Amino acid sequence: MSTRSEWRDRTCVVFSLFFWGVVAGSAAAKDRMVEPMPGALSAVLNSGSVSGGDRLILEGGRHGAVILSGVRFVDPVTIVAQSGSEVFFDRILLKNTSGLVFSGVTVMPTVGSGETSALIETKRSHDIVFERMEVASARSAKGWSPEDWVLRARTGFRLFGQDITVRNSVIRIVDHGVSSAADGAIIEGNEITYFRGDGIRALGDNSRYVGNLIETCVGVDSNHDDGIQSWSVDAAGKPGRGVVKNVLVAKNVIRNGVLGGELACSLQGIGLFDGMFEDWIIRDNVVIVDHWHGITVMGGNRVRVENNVVVDSRDGSPGPPWITVTSHRDGRISRQSLIAGNVTQPRAGGGDPVFWQPQPGVVSRGNKVVQRAGDAFR
Repeated sequence: MSTRSEWRDRTCVVFSLFFWGVVAGSAAAKDRMVEPMPGALSAVLNSGSVSGGDRLILEGGRHGAVILSGVRFVDPVTIVAQSGSEVFFDRILLKNTSGLVFSGVTVMPTVGSGETSALIETKRSHDIVFERMEVASARSAKGWSPEDWVLRARTGFRLFGQDITVRNSVIRIVDHGVSSAADGAIIEGNEITYFRGDGIRALGDNSRYVGNLIETCVGVDSNHDDGIQSWSVDAAGKPGRGVVKNVLVAKNVIRNGVLGGELACSLQGIGLFDGMFEDWIIRDNVVIVDHWHGITVMGGNRVRVENNVVVDSRDGSPGPPWITVTSHRDGRISRQSLIAGNVTQPRAGGGDPVFWQPQPGVVSRGNKVVQRAGDAFR
């Protein structure tokens, strides 16, 4: 049990962080230093002394877990690593929080933490930005068995709320890379590698998934790993009974990766399996996978699949991957949808047509079939 003097000393340290740590800026926008002490950042943000536009500069070291509830700013407060320093958090959980930017920090739990929650999670939060982050379940997974992957790999981002951005970050050694049910999410410019689930789960409306590199799934269980996956739910949470709408999936690169042995994995590309999907644009993506599903949409209204390259990562079964828009599993047909300007390989066994067309409500035009994967890039 802490003595009264120990409690007083720690309180004075935290007090000094947000009253004596001002290093630059005006009264309207200040820079404040935050020492690497568990609870210090939360104390600063809850102190009432921070205003929109301020920057909280984190000194190098471990800052513990950040768990915030009801912290709201109109003008964003930026939380950034001090130049040249490496800043670690065990996890970040934001509830009913808005107006924060996390920049240049690492979220990686200590060994043996026993936690199973997502490394970064937002709930009922809005206007949050995560940029230039490194997010990983461990520094290295060298020597991990399949059981280690199941027990130790945690989801990178689990996002609920509105207007949440994850950009220019490295997400690795995870279960799912980014699982976003947020409305208005922007997931762009990220590198997602070594995941045992899905690279991205695109579950929220009005969202953008642009310019991400997604590669190297890890096969440790019966999950069908996808580069990008989506499905709808109804009000009761039943899959395939709702609508996911107004989503852009563009300029992503999805590759199978090179893991062999017991961790080998056959990655699916872009899988939209339980619609309906409404007003989606899937454009200018490169998908190189060892599976049949290259780009598959099952139940699309006004879905456009344009100018994508989808080819096999290796000869033989499974694959080559296809591109298609079909009816929903329950028979509801797609409407006003288009497959145009794409490049792919012949379907396995020489089946025709390659794009599983004609389908009700889908137009296919101007697509190209190449015999070898390399020909798609010439």
